[in-house]
Amino acid sequence: MRRERRSLVEVGLPVLVIAVLVLVLPLFIPAFVSSLVTKMMIYGLFGMSLNIIWGYAGIPSFGHAAFFGAGAYAAGILILRVGVSNFWLNMLLALVATAIIAAILGVPAFRVFGVGAGAANPIYFLLATIAFGELLSRLAIALRPVTGGSTGLSGIPEPDLGLGFEMTSGRYYYLVFVMLAVCIYIMYRIVNSHYGYALRGIHDNERRMQALGYNTWLYKYTSWIVAAVFGGVAGVLFAYYGGTLVPNNLAMVTSDIAFLLVIMGSTTTFFGPLVASVVYVGVEYLASLYLPDRWPLIFGFMFVLTIMFMPDGLGVWILRGWRRLIRGAAA
Repeated sequence: MRRERRSLVEVGLPVLVIAVLVLVLPLFIPAFVSSLVTKMMIYGLFGMSLNIIWGYAGIPSFGHAAFFGAGAYAAGILILRVGVSNFWLNMLLALVATAIIAAILGVPAFRVFGVGAGAANPIYFLLATIAFGELLSRLAIALRPVTGGSTGLSGIPEPDLGLGFEMTSGRYYYLVFVMLAVCIYIMYRIVNSHYGYALRGIHDNERRMQALGYNTWLYKYTSWIVAAVFGGVAGVLFAYYGGTLVPNNLAMVTSDIAFLLVIMGSTTTFFGPLVASVVYVGVEYLASLYLPDRWPLIFGFMFVLTIMFMPDGLGVWILRGWRRLIRGAAA
């Protein structure tokens, strides 16, 4: 009972407080800040989706933007080329497309990943994931009549939720919040289920899990697809957010964002990438105002600082501070 109460205070209370703050935030801040917070939520979901396979299954990927971009492009093509305007139908079809792409790419990816701690060099897997993202990016450039080529897709309208509901930028903020909350709940249930604990076991010692009778290849393969689907959700939300898509949304330059969010946020805490997205988007906005030409340098500097001074990530650092505060208050 004490453990349950401690867990409720340590995790449930801050989540509830932050959720309430995010809900009322648009009432007190300018519209452009609300737009930044919307982007933080989208990128946070993007980073958390990567953390499913990296933090829990132990499968780092440099090509996660392939699924982010696949979801975004699928939604954009459905809207601008096919004429499907309904947001929910677009989301469903885009996620099906993303899952199919992930299922296809996962087969060759995990053939080079190997089994066990020393069976194969994980560099081959990382190179394969980079290649997948770049392949889809080049494909987006080649299929100009469908994807818009190197100029991308533009003019994606506000989402149509049906029933005559008119969407505005302020309302889209709350739509993203609801989608993020639903995805967080589902992801939390997944990583804390028997399936999630099996992924952690594979992360820690794959050969032992095989000896216990687990089909570790299937667990890793399905986690790849699950992570891709949540990355696709972030991609669809991003497509509506910006209204414009370019091939780089599929390439490594976008994968680097998710990679940095997981590194900064921590692979060992569930909400770590979401916390890191707040810092990343905030610094990105300030850099665009004062040092627009130096953003790649700042991006790399953020990565180096995290590795040097917070190797466990922002998520762990904040969680430790909160636990100390709770214990001090209880004492």
